[in-house]
Amino acid sequence: MASSGEYVELHELAKGWKAAIGRAMDPATKHEAQIRNDRGNLPLHSATSFRAPIDVAEALLQAYPEAASITNNYGNLPLHFTAWKKGPLEVERLLLKIYPEGAAQKNNHGNLPLHYAAHYNAPLEVVEALYNAYPQGATQKNNDNNTPLDLAIADGASPNVVSLLQGKKVPPTEDEALEKAKRRYEAAERELARHMSESTGTTEEMEEVLALLLDIYEAHPHALYSAGINPENAGTMDSMMEEVRKAAAADNSHANGIGGIEDYAGRNENEEEAQLIEDALCPPDDTVEIALSKLVGLEAVKNQIRGMRRTMELVKTEQNGKLAHPSHIVLEGNPGVGKTSVATILADVLYEIGVTKTLNFMSVGRDELIDRKSESRTIAKTRKVLERAKGGVLVLNEGYTLLPSTARPRSRDHGGAALREIARTLPSGNPLIILTGSSLELQRILSSEIGFKSHFLTRIEFSDPTPSQVARIFIGKMSEKGLVPGDGVTVDYLAELISTNTDEDWRLERNGRIADLLLNGVRAELRKRMHFSDDSSKVSFSPIKMMSPTAASRMPAATPDEIFVTVEDVQNAIVNGM
Repeated sequence: MASSGEYVELHELAKGWKAAIGRAMDPATKHEAQIRNDRGNLPLHSATSFRAPIDVAEALLQAYPEAASITNNYGNLPLHFTAWKKGPLEVERLLLKIYPEGAAQKNNHGNLPLHYAAHYNAPLEVVEALYNAYPQGATQKNNDNNTPLDLAIADGASPNVVSLLQGKKVPPTEDEALEKAKRRYEAAERELARHMSESTGTTEEMEEVLALLLDIYEAHPHALYSAGINPENAGTMDSMMEEVRKAAAADNSHANGIGGIEDYAGRNENEEEAQLIEDALCPPDDTVEIALSKLVGLEAVKNQIRGMRRTMELVKTEQNGKLAHPSHIVLEGNPGVGKTSVATILADVLYEIGVTKTLNFMSVGRDELIDRKSESRTIAKTRKVLERAKGGVLVLNEGYTLLPSTARPRSRDHGGAALREIARTLPSGNPLIILTGSSLELQRILSSEIGFKSHFLTRIEFSDPTPSQVARIFIGKMSEKGLVPGDGVTVDYLAELISTNTDEDWRLERNGRIADLLLNGVRAELRKRMHFSDDSSKVSFSPIKMMSPTAASRMPAATPDEIFVTVEDVQNAIVNGM
């Protein structure tokens, strides 16, 4: 069979296009799953190297199951690519299920899949699956005489990954600890409900249940928010009982239909339920939780922030209100995943618990730090930024662009001076620095000789939003602009429209920014449809007049200043170059 050219199509489609599924399942073309390209890659290699979704991998393996055990010209299995690209976890598990021996197979450079997972800072779950399949791999050396454990330590893997590779018991993650606390509370809540329903009313029984709640209050106070209990008002048995009564009254109000379900227009039942849960977790006077509730998705990130907050509060309590400055923070993720929004929330958290002394918040990049004329001017400019951010938080966006580059003349590349000036302030923790950027690029600056790595011990990794989450972000942005989703403009509809009209690579380059692009496109369509100039757009008008008679008849009653976005508006925004 041909090695390249003739069968390139499936190799390309396998990189994430859903069309690869149909082609791999079609009897007329499924044989293409067995074709290698000039690098010896099967379509399955291409799929795993581009983090294709599980359904693409399943289709390719169904067409050619042996693909899981076949190496390319460099000795790499598809499993090597999955480890290198940090997942997806379900694809990695599928490959291990079909060919478990792959966990013990080295490539031409002597690397196991575990070497790649450790070297590229794969999530604990990805590393753990490979380790469990071949525990001896943690001490296997590659051609450079490095074990996965060596690479994990050298490249700043999480403490949990290092513990795993050392054969130690992995401590629970913040998410797991929070989940355990919630389960304890839910059990206590059920016990409380049982006692109340039995109406025995004995003091001993009630005190037993309240004691359980106080245990949770002591260990994980923020877990009580999930039931509408404010831990700040629940430090004693009497105050806890009062909070329980308030929560029960609030639940009864919701059960009787009190509350604004109309706030969830444009969402399906699942989205409404998710938002209701989010709102229940958000106490009315907690600014941090309010800010977190406005973020779409990013559950792991939210829980990590909550965990950081709990940890620092406990340390502060144990040290009689004094806090040593925490490590500086790294926010890792692709463009448009919400790093800037989360940095703002972190600044509020750090100020609220006394880690930082002021609400100073600055976000800078290369242009704000570099003076092209000279190194001394760059140092002065950087010092001025650091001085302005003192007492608060300084966000350094894509700091790796300050590293030396062959694309810039050495005589005008003063980024190193700016980095050294920032490094000089790191031990003091003032200002607290947050680095943002993509994982691989951030590794360059952390592993450089400037001295950043030992000061940035807290890392938060962002996942890419799903089309459904992008749709929710878009609806939220519409609401902020005073636009109302019309008939059929739901989260499910928008998610499907985004999925079918864009490819994964394009989405990964933009993520949440897709919502901004779509909003700009929709607003352009509205201007076309209304035939209003910028000056006359201030005039009040009826949205019903903007619509076809059929569409208008389906719309609910609206106030004169409501502007409805129709299905046609969204479709045209995408077709006309979102």
